[in-house]
Amino acid sequence: MKFAHIAIVISFTFSISMKSNVTQEKDLIKVKIKSVENPSDLFSDMDRLLNNYLEEHCIADVTEIKINEALSREINKLFDKHRSSRRSLIFITKIEDLSYFDEHAPVVPTEQEARDFLEMEEIERKLLDSEEE
Repeated sequence: MKFAHIAIVISFTFSISMKSNVTQEKDLIKVKIKSVENPSDLFSDMDRLLNNYLEEHCIADVTEIKINEALSREINKLFDKHRSSRRSLIFITKIEDLSYFDEHAPVVPTEQEARDFLEMEEIERKLLDSEEE
């Protein structure tokens, strides 16, 4: 059985310093971040976006921007803030930028790996829910 993906693409300029495209699929938003001028705006703009999509998982692609220590700190702040939610937040970054993140952080180099990571987190949540019953 084949499933058709229906996607809605929306272009956002959240603030002067972050430009991105948002694609919405069933239970998932994909954010393609095209540019960031100020690292703290990455946190505030993504946080605002995530608060608008409380039920959806999020895959954020930052392969078009250069990750540095300041940006990785802001991404880690997002992970910390949204960790307790029942949704996944996964970033896609270039392989050479993976070293800026903890080895357990949900940061991967390809969209397929992000989708696999999302699926594994969903299975883990279901197993934890069944143990609680």
